[in-house]
Parts: sequence; C-alpha cells; structure tokens
Amino acid sequence: MLTTRASARLLARTSLVAAAAFALSQPVFAQDAAEQAAEETAGGEIIVTAQKRAQSLSDVSLSVAAVGTEQLAANNTVNLEGLQALVPSISFGNDFNFAKLFIRGIGLSSSLPGVDPSVALHVDGVVVSLAQAQLGSMFDLERVEVLRGPQGTLYGRNATGGAVNLITAKPTEELSGYVRQTIGGDALLIQTDAAVSGSLTEGVRARLAVQRIKRDGFGINEFTGNEIDNANQWSVRGHLQFLPTDKLSILLTGELHTEDDRSLAVKFREVSFPGTTTASLTALGQRRNADGSQAAFASNVRNLNTNFDPINDRKQYAFTGIMDYAASDAVSLKSLTTYRNFRAIFFHDFDMSSYRGYPLAQTNAVQTSANHWQPVFQHQFSQELQANVDTDKLHAVFAGFYLKEKIRVENHIGFDVLTNTDPYRVQFDGKLDVETWAVFANLTYDLTDQFSVKAGGRYSWEKRHIQNNSGIGTAATGFVLDPLQWNTSKTWDDFSPSLGLEFRPNDDVMAYFNWSRGFKSGTAEIGSRRSATAVTPFVNPEKVEAFEGGIKYSAGGVQTNLAVFYQKLKNGQFQRTFPIPNPPFFASALENAAESRAYGAEFELRWRPIDGLSIDASAAYLNSEFTKFFSKDPLNAALFGPGGSSIPDQDLSGNATRMSPKWTLNFNPSYTADLSSGASLTFATNVSYRSKQYHTEFNDDRMAADAYAMVDANVKYRHSDDKTSINLWVRNLTDKLVWAGSYAVATSRTIGGTLMPPRTYGVTLGYEF
Repeated sequence: MLTTRASARLLARTSLVAAAAFALSQPVFAQDAAEQAAEETAGGEIIVTAQKRAQSLSDVSLSVAAVGTEQLAANNTVNLEGLQALVPSISFGNDFNFAKLFIRGIGLSSSLPGVDPSVALHVDGVVVSLAQAQLGSMFDLERVEVLRGPQGTLYGRNATGGAVNLITAKPTEELSGYVRQTIGGDALLIQTDAAVSGSLTEGVRARLAVQRIKRDGFGINEFTGNEIDNANQWSVRGHLQFLPTDKLSILLTGELHTEDDRSLAVKFREVSFPGTTTASLTALGQRRNADGSQAAFASNVRNLNTNFDPINDRKQYAFTGIMDYAASDAVSLKSLTTYRNFRAIFFHDFDMSSYRGYPLAQTNAVQTSANHWQPVFQHQFSQELQANVDTDKLHAVFAGFYLKEKIRVENHIGFDVLTNTDPYRVQFDGKLDVETWAVFANLTYDLTDQFSVKAGGRYSWEKRHIQNNSGIGTAATGFVLDPLQWNTSKTWDDFSPSLGLEFRPNDDVMAYFNWSRGFKSGTAEIGSRRSATAVTPFVNPEKVEAFEGGIKYSAGGVQTNLAVFYQKLKNGQFQRTFPIPNPPFFASALENAAESRAYGAEFELRWRPIDGLSIDASAAYLNSEFTKFFSKDPLNAALFGPGGSSIPDQDLSGNATRMSPKWTLNFNPSYTADLSSGASLTFATNVSYRSKQYHTEFNDDRMAADAYAMVDANVKYRHSDDKTSINLWVRNLTDKLVWAGSYAVATSRTIGGTLMPPRTYGVTLGYEF
C-alpha cells in the first residue's frame, strides 16, 4: 500500500498521541535505585577515559563533561550541534560547510580550508583533523567526553581550546543489539538506528551499526519551489575484534558517512549598509535583474529565494586499527593507525536573492554575483604509539604521534560557476600538504594517599606546503590568473609543558590545580592570493597559556564539580580586513592579529535525592575579551569609495570574542518510576540557556545570537520485558529562532547566517536484545 507524505505525517502524529495515551494510562510507583542507566556504576558515577585510563568522572583532575548514550538518545541528539544544549562552555556554529566549535571562547574563526580547528574532535582516540569533516553524524556511541582547555599531553593532535571525544560502542561477547525506528516532525523525519554485536567464533567478536536519516526540509527555495535544509544521510560502522590471547586485543574498524541534500546554506539576515543597491532603486533590499525584472530576498527567514538550490554532497570514510597489549599488570602498549578520506561538494547562491547579476553602487557598473562553488578533497593518515603505566604510585602515558594530510580545494565565486562560463569570477583554488610528528608524556605520581603531583610535556614538529591557483576577473580583462602564485613550505616546532597538583583530604573530595600551555600549528589559508610585496602566506602558531583550579565532591547520591580558570591567547589566527582599490573594495587575510584573555567558572551537579529521581544541572560563567586586535570593519560603509583606504583600523580591545556567551545554564531533571505491569516510565526535560553571543569580533548586533532558553523533553515507556520501549521526544519545544553563525558577504553587501533547527518532535520505537 502506498503512503502519501500527508498521510505519513498524520500517522506520525497519531502514533505520538496513541503512545502517550498508553504510557500515561499506567499506575506509577517509585523505581528501585539499582535500576540506573547502563553508563553508570552502582554508585551513579560515569566512567571516562579522558586521561587514558578508566576513572570515575569525579576522580579526574581535569574539567571534563560526559554525556552517556541514554541522554543522547533521549532527545535524538545526532550531531555536534546538539551537544551545546547538554555541556556548559561549548558553543557550536557553522558557516560555509565548516564546523565552528568553541570552548571557553577559543575556536575556529576562518572559513577557508587549511586552518586547524582549535577544538579537536576524536573518534575512539583518533583525530578528525578537518573542520568540515567534524559535521558528521554521531551514532552508536557509548558516550561523549568534552575536555576543556589546552590538550597536548594526552592526545595525538594539538588543541588550544579543548577536545571532544566520541567513544563508540564496542563488540560484545554475547549476542546483543537494538533497533530504533523514529517517525515525526512537521518536516517529516524517518530515522532508523540499528546495531548487532556478538561473537563470531572463539576469540573473534564483531559489531555492525547503521543509521539512516531522511527528513523533509525546514524551509523552501521560493524561486525554485524545492525544499532546503532537508536531510538525506547514511552512516555505517563495523567493528571486528580479535582476542588471540588474554593480553592482546586487535580492533579493526571501518566507517562511512554520506550526505546528499540541500542543507547548510546561508540564509539572508539583512543588507549590510545603505548604498548596497544601485541609485536607480528606491527600496532598500530590492534589486533588478539585467532584464529589468525585480528581484528580492526570501519572505521567510528559514527560506531562500535564489536562482539555484544549495548543494550539500558529502562523503567520508575511515579505516582504523587499534591494538592493545598488556605487557604486564602495570604496563600496556597501544597502537592506533587510521586512514580517513573526505570529499564534499558544496554550492550555494550566497547573495541570497533571486537576481543573477547586477551593478552595485560601489562597483561602477561592474556586474557581480556571489554564486559559490566549493569542492573540498582531503585524506589523512595518522599513527600513534602509546605506553601506559599504571602502578600503585605512578600513572603515566608516553606516546609518539605522526600525521600526514593532503587537502585540495576549489573556490569559485561568480555569475555561473556551475557550468564555469562566467568571465567575472573569483577563483582561489589550491592544495595544502601537512606533515607533523610529536612526542608527549603525561605523568601523575602519588606522593601520599592524599597528595599527587602531575607533569607533562609535548614536543611538536609541523611542516606545511601550500600551492595556490588564484585569480580575479574584471570587466576590462575578464578572468585572469594572478601572475604570482604561492608554492612554498614552512616548518615550526614547539615545546608545551604542563604541571598540576591533586589533593584528596578524604575519599569524597578532590581538589586540583593545573597549569598548561597549548599550541596550534602555523598555517596558510588555501587559495590566499599573492601580491608583489607579500613575503609569505603563512601565519605563525597560535599559543595559549591556561590556569585551572577545581574541586570535586562525590558521596552518596551527590556529585559536584567546580572549576575556575584563566587563560591567555597569543598570536591568535584571525581574519583581518583591509581595503583594495578594485571591487568589492575590501579583502581579508589570515594574520596573527589578535590577543585575548578569558576567565570564568563552571559548576556541575549530579544529584539522586530519592529513588528514581535524577537531577543534572550545570552553570558556566565566561568573560572572554580581546586585549589586542586592530582591524577594519567590513560592514563600515565608509570603506567603499574614495578615501576608504585611509580610514584607520578600529581598536577591538575589550570586545567579546566570538561564540562566547557570558552565561550558560543547563537543567536536566528526570524521574523514572515502576508501573504495576512491571514496566517503567521516565519523564525528562532539558532546559538550556545561553546569554547573547557575537559571531564577529566587531560585536555587531546584526551578526549575533540574542540570549535564548531552549527546552527539550521526552517521555519514555519501557516494557516489562526490558527490551521494548517507546520514547516521545521534542527538541526546541518553544520553537526558538536562533542564529548559529553569521557572515558578511563582500560581493553582494549582505549579511547571512545559519540557523539552529526549529521545533522537532517524534516517537522512537525501540527493541533491544
């Protein structure tokens, strides 16, 4: 029988109502405390491996947040964007196909490939080095760990802001698995998650997991009538584990993620300043095509009104081999070998209007447009060797790391870049080769049962080679390649130390203090143009010095963590705006342009006051400001025209850094009760609040996200067989409109941005075995 889209939506809504009526019709009784979530021990502690050994969260002398699989599944959190509703001090934005992860005010500001993320993403300890590749789906996870502050003495890749670690579910000895089918939403969502795990034969285990996401769009392209911001994704992961002896484990993993939809396009916010349109137009924001027909922006902020639909065609796969060998009771050896391949075809009409090309008032009738074509091709190979020592007194990791990465990018902007017939376009293509190695160590030594000292160090060597193929077109010449192109290399090295103290006055309390330095490699933006006076395309490394103190308490049903921190960023890698004599009359270049400092505090609470009731809460205060930064504002209309080059730089010292809300609050209570039938019922909600945050160093209100509170909720019924479940969930219950990122588009004088999802809801039917 065929089902229409309208009837499918009706079926989804009917299922929600029916499931709710069934669940709420059962009598409610208190749940026994022993029936806690699988990711917790009997004492309610989450076990993490942030310091390369299994520890309870309250015993880790770092600022670490952990989110278990139950919490991720409760509200259908399937990507990094959703983590910011669960973890304080982490912010997520995106523009032009880039993930913009920020922790404590430090993150990626560039929107051109070649610059390392400041927040590293690891999958089972292996780094995902490209910012675009961090946008992949999160599925079949055991937990997510978020480490705040510089990370260089515990992980293979440098990270000045922090690290996000995805720990995947591993093969089991006994046959087990699950199937979860999700249906729901005004934008119809059909999502399937499934996994099967068990032994193939003696000493050989396997696990296969798959996720399929098919969703209608959150908006439409008013010009073409097609949906945008839809989803069409496949994710598959297979583990094969060999256990030839009690001491040796070999885990082979293959992973694939694909997307082919019309998502990630920048939406129109507003025109950047008066004079954007030609003098013949009387209405600001309206334009005319070459034939005189009127063109306009979308009538709804979630829509587009562009000549072409956006293209998001992404594919990434990875092969990983992890070998663990227990050399003795105190020493274990580990090898992590990975190859990752990433390809993304990204296109959008980022003037965000229905015109094909028109003369700007500032360009002296030069016809311009902003259709943007950006394919990215990347592959990386990495090898890490670890020796872990765990004795009564000494807990240490010694490691060596090697990474080789190749990135190739095409960036074309113009009138018709899809067929490549436009003579008036900008091209900034290029290649970047990265080679790096490092040796690092992290040691904790217990002087007494109460007092421990920590020390770490990392030596890094980095080499980058850039080769560009850039040019620009004008009305007089058409498109021409620049006569000078970059084809050069540079190397850097660095030593980053860390020191720390731990003090345990009793079994329930731990206090700690850490000092560390972080390092992010020097680099160059792929496609950066070369002038006759330019000396190098490279910027020097970005460095952070961080101080952190904290206290953790765990007793009975209460766990609390408090961390206070102060950090300084030097040689910050930021885009700096400068005027040019030809249209669009300004450009930007990556420079070591900024210094900043940040201080703040983070508090987390896990409380189990009575059987069945769980309260998780967190609060973070962040004061992150520039102490040195001079640049010209691309939204300053005075730059465009005679005398623009003589306008002095603005002093941005005192301005807030990007993606740095002063206050972040999360409140996540849940109550689970037994029913008379032997089943259980869980009610849960998550309320997250973020104060205002800017998407630009100039702290312009037009490129910012206002303060907002977002509410998620779910009701989960689990059958008495402990296998079958029905979960009703909703995210962004009040349908808040929140800008995730913003961007000032030079060639069309517009301000664009990306939006967080609107209200989504659904019912998930699950079966575990």
